[in-house]
Amino acid sequence: MQAAILQNHGLLVATNTIESTLFYFIALERACQAQLMSDAAAGGRGTKCNIIPPEDAAATYKSNGTPLAGWFQSLPEFQLLEAREGNTLAAAMKKAAMKRA
Repeated sequence: MQAAILQNHGLLVATNTIESTLFYFIALERACQAQLMSDAAAGGRGTKCNIIPPEDAAATYKSNGTPLAGWFQSLPEFQLLEAREGNTLAAAMKKAAMKRA
């Protein structure tokens, strides 16, 4: 996985599948939002944020940072999308096949 935070522009994420790219983009967006809220809360109290120990960050990356983990964790997002929008790809393919017949 590769990701970049572009100052004043947003996020970029690239992986080997659309599914894992979606998951990691959403995860990075949520992490950025949480960091901003944490910084604001700590600043309001005159304190600093707690830093996650490097060992904990490495363990989280090891269990959640693989392309397979990203693909698997994105499945609920695609299931929600399909439930809301319907399986438009399957319907379009079926319609195209019927035209050819």
